[in-house]
This record gives sequence, C-alpha cells and structure tokens, in this order.
Amino acid sequence: MAVRGRHRRYQPNRINRASLTVTAGGAGMALPLIGTGVAHAADVDTWNKVAACESTNRWHVNTGNGFYGGLQFAQSTWEAYGGTRYAARADLATKDQQIAVAEKVLDGQGPGAWPLCSVRAGLTRGGDTPDIQPAGITQETAKKTPKTSVQDVQPQTTPQSRAGKAEMYTVVHGDTLSEIADAQEVKGGWRGLYAANRKAIGSDPDLILPGQRLAMRGKAATTTEPAPTTKSPPKKTTSEPQEQATTSSRSLVAPVSAATGTPYRKAGSSWSKGYHTGVDFAVPTGTSVKSVGAGQIVSAGWEGSFGYQVVIRHADGRYTQYAHLSAISVKDGQSVGPGQRIGRSGSTGNSTGPHLHFEVRTGPGFGSDVDPVAYLRSGGVRI
Repeated sequence: MAVRGRHRRYQPNRINRASLTVTAGGAGMALPLIGTGVAHAADVDTWNKVAACESTNRWHVNTGNGFYGGLQFAQSTWEAYGGTRYAARADLATKDQQIAVAEKVLDGQGPGAWPLCSVRAGLTRGGDTPDIQPAGITQETAKKTPKTSVQDVQPQTTPQSRAGKAEMYTVVHGDTLSEIADAQEVKGGWRGLYAANRKAIGSDPDLILPGQRLAMRGKAATTTEPAPTTKSPPKKTTSEPQEQATTSSRSLVAPVSAATGTPYRKAGSSWSKGYHTGVDFAVPTGTSVKSVGAGQIVSAGWEGSFGYQVVIRHADGRYTQYAHLSAISVKDGQSVGPGQRIGRSGSTGNSTGPHLHFEVRTGPGFGSDVDPVAYLRSGGVRI
C-alpha cells in the first residue's frame, strides 16, 4: 500500500519474526540447541550481511528497544533457542555465540525469522556451515554433551494440586491469563481468573510472571472484579476509562490511550485508495494495544505494508485491524475480550515512525473500511 504521512514506502526495520514466533501466546515452539552445526546453515559472511542490515554490524548493541545484539534477538528468542548457555542476553555474547544461536533459529523458523534483512542478505537454508567457535564450547565438550529433545526445552509446570481439574496453576514462560482460563475452563474467563488472583498478579492483568500460583476455582473466580475499597468514589484519570473492560454504559474500549493523529479519509494520491483507510494513534514502540471489543482473531501475523497486524471479527459483524505492531500476543482462532492486550505498537511495514494504525471494516480484507472514530464513539469511547 503506497502511503503518505505516517506511512512510507519500504524500508528495513529491526523487528524480526523470530521474536514474535516465540512470544505470541504460545504460537511458537522452542527448539533445542543440539550442537554448532545444523542442516539449514549459513556462512559467516551471510550472517555479517544480516547483522549489517539489522544493527549496522554492532554485535553488542542494546538500544533499549527490546532487541539485543548484532542479529537483534528478542530476549524470549535468545532463551528459547539456548542462548543463555553463553550469556544472559545476546548483546553480552560474542559474535560467534550469536551466530550459533541464529543457526538454531534459522533451522527452526527459516529465513523468515528476519523477514526483511534475510532478503537483503541472501539468507537461505542449506548454506555452508559457519566457521565459528563459540567460547566455552569445544568440539570435545560437544561430543560428550548429550542431545536434548524438544520436550526437554518446553516450559514445564510445577506439580499441580488436582481433584479432577486443577485447583491451582503455576504460571510458566509464555502464558497469558486468557489462555490459562480457556485451558482450565475458568468460569468468567480471564476476567474471572484475574479477579480471583488480583492480589498475586497486581494492577496489570497483562503482566504475569513464571512461578506465580493462580487459583482456578473458588468464590473469587466466579465473581466480577470488585470495586476499589475506598471511602470516596475513585478519582478519574486520563487513562482509566480506556483501561477498563465493558461497563453498563459502554460496549467498546479504545485500542490505546492516546489522541488520534492522521485522520480517517484524509485525501492523498500516495494512498492506494486515494485516502487514509484508518486512523493513526501516535504512541511509542511497546505500547500495549488492546482489542476494542469481544471477538475472535481471524489474522495475526505479517501483512505486507501493514507490517505485523491483528484482525479481529466482532459479534456485530465488524472487523477491526491493528497494524505496524512490534509484538503479537494472540494467535489465529483465539477468542479475546474487550480491553485484552493483543500486542504492542511498533513501526513495522511501511511506516515512518512508531504508531498504531487502526481500521474498522465490514469484511476482513483491505478495501471494506468504515469510519473507525464513529465506530468507537458508538460504543461509548470518548475520542
């Protein structure tokens, strides 16, 4: 889609598909690190080209954007593919160690793990094995180290207390409240699960930590979230109305807590339809993006000029699109509730800077847009 303003023609970016695959609500699978050589390999020169595209060959870069090292690993990717055997983060590892982990990502996910830079660098499966010597791993040690299985590196729960169905659940890496609630058939869904465990989780239902023990049943799990126990009515803040889920007077929430930028139907010859098909929210990379209403995920992944996107079908027959994301927290077919986090904002695809492109459509595809601001306002959202 040729665009103007906050959108631009193709430019490489540093968000890699490897980071999304292992963090998107369990959509990915961690594969074991079983040695330095694999069938789907690439030589050092090719990895140098990928690094030049991703980080301008700064193998120890940490800009604070959530991606580390010359090949811009997300922390979850680094951990899932055995990187912590070398260093806590990719930027703290040597070049050879980063390439060794990248070989595992290439084997598990293919060159699409670096969707833009792999094309520029000519990264493909089946190349020459790189001539590398990760520090601390000798050929003799590698021979003595037994190979692990996929099950060995899967996240494992601690023993659960069970009486037909689990009464307690221990959070593991990659879990979300919605997935736990669905799997354990918690009454009230993720909201009921959050209400039952709010003291343990804290104020942010998106933030659950490995090792936390969550109650699956009981009185609290069947009740709605209690009102704050204060003597006077809670004070309103600029973000609170948009952070809440449904209320008696609203059926929708805003996708982010921010003012609008480029408006819907702004005319321009650079847009393929002759106008802007959605509305932009100027938010920094990493901002939590929420589903505006209850629905089902029909698309979650890469979509050309939109970058990483999520499309949701709602009960009223409308579809909402959330584009240019830096991370995705849901997967195709998953049910979501209003206010549930589905990803984080970014600048992927054709974009001049971090923002959220939000559309409302009568169908799942491009070209069926309607006024997104009017849609949100009809559901009680103040914009």
